[in-house]
Amino acid sequence: MNLELLLADGARALSTLWGRPVLLTKPEVLRSESRSDVVRARAIGGEVPSVVLKHFREDPICWLDDWAGTLFLTLQGLGMGPHLLTGSEEARLFIMEDLGQGQSLEDLLNGDDARAAESALLAIVRLTAQMHVSTLGAQAEYDAIRQSVEPRQQQVRIENALHLLDNAGQLRRWVTAVGAEEAPGTEAELEQLARTLADPGPFLAFTHGDLAPGNTHFTRAGPHLVDFEYAGMRHALHDALMWLLTVPLPSALIARADIAYRAVLSQGCQAAQVDSQYVRARAMVAAARTVNLLQWLPPTVLEKDYEWAPAFTARAALLRHLERCRMLLEPLDPIPALARTLGSLEARLRERWTVAPFVWPAFR
Repeated sequence: MNLELLLADGARALSTLWGRPVLLTKPEVLRSESRSDVVRARAIGGEVPSVVLKHFREDPICWLDDWAGTLFLTLQGLGMGPHLLTGSEEARLFIMEDLGQGQSLEDLLNGDDARAAESALLAIVRLTAQMHVSTLGAQAEYDAIRQSVEPRQQQVRIENALHLLDNAGQLRRWVTAVGAEEAPGTEAELEQLARTLADPGPFLAFTHGDLAPGNTHFTRAGPHLVDFEYAGMRHALHDALMWLLTVPLPSALIARADIAYRAVLSQGCQAAQVDSQYVRARAMVAAARTVNLLQWLPPTVLEKDYEWAPAFTARAALLRHLERCRMLLEPLDPIPALARTLGSLEARLRERWTVAPFVWPAFR
């Protein structure tokens, strides 16, 4: 990262925005990864005391989705994320108002205060639901902003649906590798899942897209979501997968989170008020994500495990997805063939693996 160049590009963009010279000083690197850099800096002569610059080295779709998502929330007047100030497509950066020092949900889960971790999770659940309620059906509004940044070839929900179908063979590779059984009708039900992703109906809303404990930020002003690199209009319950499926949490806390989310979503989404519609939507999105994980993870995990997330291995993640997916499918069984296929796969994997359940330090 060329920090001097980044500060110069940022100062130039802010000077243009505010119509007066701005100098960026005292840089603090918040994150530097292969794809992007995030830097906090003081803004001398600016309208705010400090800013955060986000610079992308690669993956233009992600950085443009991040820029557009942050801009969308800013223009909608929603305080769920950082306020976007300006950006430079040439310099591959955009600039946000600094939220200030704080903690993430991940920090609190890795702490020793269970009550604080639970409260933080529920705050993020309610914030996410409020974002969804406020943006239900706002495809045209979001598209106008996304296309103004730079035209996107496909809507993200169509992209997600095509990925599920284009990589359907990966599920069969796993089934074959462990000697599981593929139930007749599985392929047709994968197409059914893809249709749900492509057309979420009343559940269409603006989503974060990669909601995770580390993509949250708590300050005295309250909770925020950050890093909208996979943002877009898709099925609202995609974000709810953080507590329903992907992040290992106590069962009682998952139930509380689901109730809290549904209570807020129901304020604007009539379908969320209907048990059969909500439970079906929840199950379909969870099943699609579980198949996605099988598409992302190669069967070589059968021979050698590796870290999937901090202190959480690929095997542990896969077994958790399969177990939680099974539990979410059971009430209505909307895709019985795929459920049997995933159930057979889970049984074979549990015969091979003994994986200790992951427990966050806050809940030990």
